[in-house]
Order: sequence, then C-alpha cells, then structure tokens
Amino acid sequence: MIAFYDWGSASLPFQQPVTPQTLFHIASCGKQFTALAVQQLAEAGRIKLDDRLGDHLKSLPASWAAVRLSQLLHQTSGLPDYLEILGEWDRPQGRAKVIDRMGGEPVLFQPGASWSYSNTNYLVLGWLIEEVSGIGYADYLDRFLFKPAGLPRARADAGGTPILGRAEPYEFEGGAFRHAPRMETGVSQAADGGVLFSASDLAPWRAAVDGGKLISAAGKIAAESRAPLTTGRFAPYGFGHFLDRVHGKEVLHHSGGAPGFVSFWITFPDSGLSVLAATNTWAKTLPPLRIMALTLAESLAPETTYLSLWMASGGDSRTARLRTYLQRGDGAADAGLFAPELAAHGGLNLPKLDNIEDMAPVESYSVSGGEMVRYRVLRKPYASHLLAGWTTDERLFWLG
Repeated sequence: MIAFYDWGSASLPFQQPVTPQTLFHIASCGKQFTALAVQQLAEAGRIKLDDRLGDHLKSLPASWAAVRLSQLLHQTSGLPDYLEILGEWDRPQGRAKVIDRMGGEPVLFQPGASWSYSNTNYLVLGWLIEEVSGIGYADYLDRFLFKPAGLPRARADAGGTPILGRAEPYEFEGGAFRHAPRMETGVSQAADGGVLFSASDLAPWRAAVDGGKLISAAGKIAAESRAPLTTGRFAPYGFGHFLDRVHGKEVLHHSGGAPGFVSFWITFPDSGLSVLAATNTWAKTLPPLRIMALTLAESLAPETTYLSLWMASGGDSRTARLRTYLQRGDGAADAGLFAPELAAHGGLNLPKLDNIEDMAPVESYSVSGGEMVRYRVLRKPYASHLLAGWTTDERLFWLG
C-alpha cells in the first residue's frame, strides 16, 4: 500500500499547496544515502570499510586521518561536530574552512570507545566519495543511487538555485511565519544530509533498497548492524540509521533538521512499512514531528510503535536514578551512573528533562552485555520516550 498525506503550503506568497511531488530538505535523514554510496564504493573494491580515512584523503589532521571508515559510518569516531563550531548555514563551509576551524579540536574520545552523534563524520565521508569516485557528491547520488532506484524527484539540494517544486523554508514564531535563512549551495548539499526528497520518492526508494538494486544483501545486513565498541557492547546505530526493537521487531529511524525544515523517517523491515514525515516549518510550539509520524504508523499498522505500549506500574531503583539524572539541572551526575562508554565523554549531549510528572518503563529487551529499556516520560504538553542501555551491573552505556 502507498499512501500520501499532504497538507499545507509549499510557498505562502504564491499559495502553492504541498503535493506528493513537493521536495523537502530532509537533512540528517539523508545520511543513509551517503552511507550507501560508501558501501557501493567498498563493494566495487575501490575502498575497504576498515581503511583509515587518511588512506584516501590527504592533508587531514592526524586524529582525523587515523579514523576508520566504519567508525565514521557508525558515529564512533570521536570527531567533534563541525556544526557546533561553524553553524553558518548561509555561508560557504568548504573543506579548507572546516579543517582550518576544526583541525585543532581534540577528539571527544578514542575511536571506538564510545558513540557520539557528529555531522563531521558524514561530511568527511562526502569528501571521500568525491575523491574516490572522481565526481561531485551531488552527481554521485544522481547517477548511482537515485536514477538506478527509479526515483522521480529526489536530488541533492542546491540552496542558491531555483528548483522546481522545492518547498520554501519557514520559521513560526510570535504567531507569525517568516522565511528561514536560505542555505548556501555547498552547505545545503553537504553529505551529512543535503538531499531533497518527495513523498513520491519513498516507495521506489524502499523497493530499491529492499530489492538489492543498490547494494548486496550482505551490505544491507552490515548497514543495519549495531556499532561495535571497544567495551564489547554495541551502540544502537548502523550506517545512517538508529536501530531499535519495538514489540520484538527491528525498527530503523532517523530525524533531521535544517533551517526551516524538520523530518523524521521510520521503517519497519518486517512489515515493509516506511513512514517519512517532513515539514517546511520550524516551530517550537508544534507537536513533535516524531509523534505525528508514529501516530500515522500506528494507524496504518496497529501495535507497531511504542505508542501502543503500556507503562509499567511502580518504579525500580534504575528508573529512580535515571529520573534524578534527567532532572539534574546544572548539578553533577551520579558518579557511578555511567558505564565506560558514557564516562569516556562525560555524558556529552545527554538529555535534560524538567517537570517530569511520571516516568516508567514500557518495554525492554536483552542485548550483548546488558539490557535496553524504553521509558515513557510524562511531561506537559507531550509525553516523550527515551531508550536507555543498562549494563549488567546497572550502569548506563546508552541514553537517547
């Protein structure tokens, strides 16, 4: 079954409605395309995923050159996120500028010791794709991914170029819409998430991935395998996807955000259901797009998502410790709460949640070296969900 649900405006001044052909910038949801391109080059014998980045790219900082390609794909490299230092969406951020501004930054942790989401990992994989293939990143996606998959509309973005059917980006604040900053062309099509995608592209894309048109069956398994860590445990992130399990079945998902655009993509491999939600409005007051996508998935396939799970009654010591940590404010964390994976970077970028009304587990499943527990956190105006990884001695090795 293919279903399109479209509403709203792609362009307010021109009163252009959103249609299944409207192109949305899906930001980090597009990391899977970069990952597949790297896998294609590996399957063609041009690179190996165990290669170090410096084997193919020269003039890199030593800490960058030493990282293996698989660690970049899995987000276990320890490289800091360039968007937290540069973040100038409307100005060029070419390779020389990124290295000049970022090259002296220390790594967050030794490669493989932990996991931390960093757009730098996929940005430099774009440089790799261009170096090895000999063509630009946008051309590579078009020639070796989008055209072979039969996608009717998908393409790399080009922020400074008029593109037929591209939604205009907006921000909603103070009760009014205004244009979001227009991204510079190079920034808008960078490999950490520079793709325009329409609803009409979703079904052929999933058919191409699932049907083996783009990479081998073994490559697909690798892309959906969790990130190995030096502790012997695994982080639930594959190649451009977060990896989860709900109702005992595997789930792939990712979110994305760029000026004026928000996206969330979730796929249930067992059933073949894939839901992509995208909007061209950034607004803090709107319901989370993730919840909207999960609600749609639940309506199409009941008891598929964690929205249909019940909260456990009563609490336990782990839940109480985690709740205290989430409401920590500026206070120090429980010294014994973190396993080595999180202690390696001091709990970098872990969530803080205040005004928690209630919190309880809704589901758990065993993993190598511990247990994953999903929590529902009741706060106004919307409930949220967290996935925690607990070691056998009740320390956190994952939280997100």
